[in-house]
Amino acid sequence: MALNLRKVRAIIKREYVEHIRRKAFWIFTILLPVMWLAFFAVSIFTQTRASGVRRIAVIDPTGRYFAPLRAEIVQGGDAVRFDLTNAPVPPAGVDALRADLRKRIEAKKLDGYLLLDPESIAAGKVVYRASSVSDFTYQERLEHHLNRVLLRDRLLAQGIAPGAIDELEKNVSIDARRADEKETKLGVQFVFFLFLYITLIQYGMYNLRGVIEEKSNRIVEIVISSVRPTELMLGKVVGIGLVGLTQYAMWSVLAMNLALLSGSGLATALGFAHASIPTVPMSTIAYFVLFFLLGYFFYASIYTAIGAPFNTDQEAQQLSMIPTLMIVSIWAFWGVIVNNPNSTLATVLSLIPPLTPMVMFFRVTLAPVPAWQVWLSVVIMIVSIVVSLLVRVLGLKRSDDRTRPEDYLDIVEG
Repeated sequence: MALNLRKVRAIIKREYVEHIRRKAFWIFTILLPVMWLAFFAVSIFTQTRASGVRRIAVIDPTGRYFAPLRAEIVQGGDAVRFDLTNAPVPPAGVDALRADLRKRIEAKKLDGYLLLDPESIAAGKVVYRASSVSDFTYQERLEHHLNRVLLRDRLLAQGIAPGAIDELEKNVSIDARRADEKETKLGVQFVFFLFLYITLIQYGMYNLRGVIEEKSNRIVEIVISSVRPTELMLGKVVGIGLVGLTQYAMWSVLAMNLALLSGSGLATALGFAHASIPTVPMSTIAYFVLFFLLGYFFYASIYTAIGAPFNTDQEAQQLSMIPTLMIVSIWAFWGVIVNNPNSTLATVLSLIPPLTPMVMFFRVTLAPVPAWQVWLSVVIMIVSIVVSLLVRVLGLKRSDDRTRPEDYLDIVEG
C-alpha cells in the first residue's frame, strides 16, 4: 500500500515544531558557536600573551653567548616569553653562583637559570634548572634560539664571514598543496568533522528519546492506530533531520557574517590584527550535507530501533552505547585517515556503513578520491538505510483497527 503523504507531512511537522520550540535547541544552537569562538580566542591569547615572561639568569663564564642569545630572542619575536639577565661568575665559582640562584628561584625572584659553560656545550647538553619544567613550549623555543646562537658562533670560529652566515641561515617554508593545486586546510576539515561527529550522536539520541517519550506518554498507541509504522518512522526521522539542517543553516549564516567581520571589526575586537576566518569550498559544504544526511538516516534508524522496546531512558541507556561506540570508533583510525587518506585501510573503512559518513567525508576533503568510490559509498549507505528501516518497520506491531487520519492530525494541530 502506498504511503499517505498527508499523514507523513503531519508527523514531520509535529516532530520539527516540537524540537524547534524547545529551549535546549536554541541554547545549543547559540551556545556551541560561542563556545568555539571563545575556545579559539582563549587559546590564541594564552599562547601569545597570558603565559607570562620567564625570568632566566644566564651563567656565561666565557662571556660569548649571553648577548647573542638575548639578541636572537628579541629578533625571533620571543621577547614576550623570556627576560634574560646575565649572572656573572663570582670568585667563589660557578657552584656557589648556582646555589645562590637556586635560593632566588625558591624565593620566586627568578624562574630559572641556564648554564652555558664550554664543557656542557661541547658535550651537547647544557644545564637548565627552573621552578617548573612542564613548560615544554618555552623550553623548545629557548633551545631553538640557543642552537641558532651556537651554530653562528661555530661558523664564525671557522672563519666564515657574517654576511655569508646570514645567507646560510635563511629558512624556507613548504607550500604544501594537493596535486590539483587545491589548498587543504586541515583545521577547516577538522571543524566540519567535529560538527558531523557530534550531531550524528546528538540527533540519533533525539530519535531514541522521542520514541521513549511517546511510549511513556501513551501517545504512540494513538499514533499507531492512525498511521502505519512506515509512515510513522519516515515522519519522525525526516522531521528531526530537518531540525538538524535548520541548525546547520543558522550556523552557516553566522559563519558567513563572521567571515565578513574577520578582516576588521571582529579581529580588532579580539585583539588579533591578523586574525581571519578561512574560506570554505562549496564542495566541502556539499559533501558535508550529503554525508550528514546519509549518516543521520542510518544512525536515526538504529537509535529508533533501540528505543522501541523500552519505556525509559535508563532502560535503553546500555544498548544506546552500541551506535555511539560505532561513531566513536573513528578515533581508533584517525592517524591512518589523516596521514594517508587513500591508503587501503582508509578506503576499506570508508565503505563500512557505520564509519562511511565520517571517513569518506574526511577523505574527499583531504585528497582526490576516485568518483566510483564516492558513489559506491553513497549506494552502500542508501542500501544500509533502507535495510535498517525495513528491519525496524517489520519489528513494529501493526494494527488493522485504525482510526481516521484526522484523529492524529487533531493531535498535531492541538
